[in-house]
Amino acid sequence: MAMPTVNLPYPQGSQQLQTPYEACLYGSVTGSDEFRSVFDRLTLRTENGSSHLHVRELIFQAQLPSSSTNFGYSTPSTGDGNAPMLVCREDLLDEKKSWIISTRGRPEPVRLHPIAIVRPAMHARANGDIYGFASTLGFAFQSETYKRGFTFGKGVVTINVYQLDVHVTETDKWEKAPEEATWYIEAKTPPTTVGIPQSVDALVEIRDLLKGLVDLNRENLVSHT
Repeated sequence: MAMPTVNLPYPQGSQQLQTPYEACLYGSVTGSDEFRSVFDRLTLRTENGSSHLHVRELIFQAQLPSSSTNFGYSTPSTGDGNAPMLVCREDLLDEKKSWIISTRGRPEPVRLHPIAIVRPAMHARANGDIYGFASTLGFAFQSETYKRGFTFGKGVVTINVYQLDVHVTETDKWEKAPEEATWYIEAKTPPTTVGIPQSVDALVEIRDLLKGLVDLNRENLVSHT
């Protein structure tokens, strides 16, 4: 397969780039009734209702002392579980079947951002040999997951409510989890070089919106997202 064609959203070359950051909050609920309560509140209180989500994600972890990518920044690999990651997402509901490649850097210290995860991140579209592309950047394959659920939007925040598909060993296929299984909630802002406090404030609004149904916090139960 050919090496991916990557469409970068930021200028390349000698121009100095500021590092973009994203902010995230996470939570989870178990049971169909609990899920329905979260779904109904988000449907009523967010913009344009929900859209279906079904994605495949390949997770790669940095294997070099310093992971320097073609996305415009370098972040050190610390060996403490917060090494830079490359997350390659394929939208299974999109006929084009293109990939979104995301670099995820080490989160900022809790003392700087006690409310939400704030970390370096950049996104780009790509097509081609994703495994080979990741390898050339010094990333090694770590895991594969399939997420299925719903996406909501409110302002700059995207809220994904999803379950993890179950891998059936006998058939080597991924199947939908039962509705009573755990539902994961992630609220995330797009990468930005300015306005980090505003991004966190937008997440706090989502946290307050779901108060009483789910506790959104910094703990990511699906650790690679």
